[in-house]
Amino acid sequence: MKNHFIGLIFAFLSVQSVAMNHGQHMDHNAKPTAFEQVTADGITFSNFQARASIGRMPNSGAYGEIRSTSIDRLIKAKSSVASVVELHEHINDNGVMRMREVKAGFAINPSTPMVMKPGGYHIMLIGLKAPLEAGTTIDLSLEFESGKTFDLTIPVVSIKTMHH
Repeated sequence: MKNHFIGLIFAFLSVQSVAMNHGQHMDHNAKPTAFEQVTADGITFSNFQARASIGRMPNSGAYGEIRSTSIDRLIKAKSSVASVVELHEHINDNGVMRMREVKAGFAINPSTPMVMKPGGYHIMLIGLKAPLEAGTTIDLSLEFESGKTFDLTIPVVSIKTMHH
């Protein structure tokens, strides 16, 4: 009886492991969305995504990587899904992590990509007009100091599946 019980527990745990995809829940009803890398006018955008809403939180973030063949600066972002869109960074303020707007924008250098990720530089979507749902997409317009503007469509992903 004891061996039978242990066998059932092992079988259950094995099924759970496969079902949970090694700890990451897969929503089979969500459309698989991935950002297709975009290169235009000397700038490459990759790995862009927005975080799905958490409960009733009125804000979210967008993340990605920008590479450029020349020096430039991301100075503004817009999206129809939010009342306000700001460029933000996390800083350590005497041991307390805080977010703040980067009014001067994000420097883009040919030698180093601008990486926006949770806990670092990011695009803050403030005052969402509706919750962001995983498996959908949003519009994101990025304006650079050089005058270049790029309109992107980026996927919304669950915080559980975000690329860090």
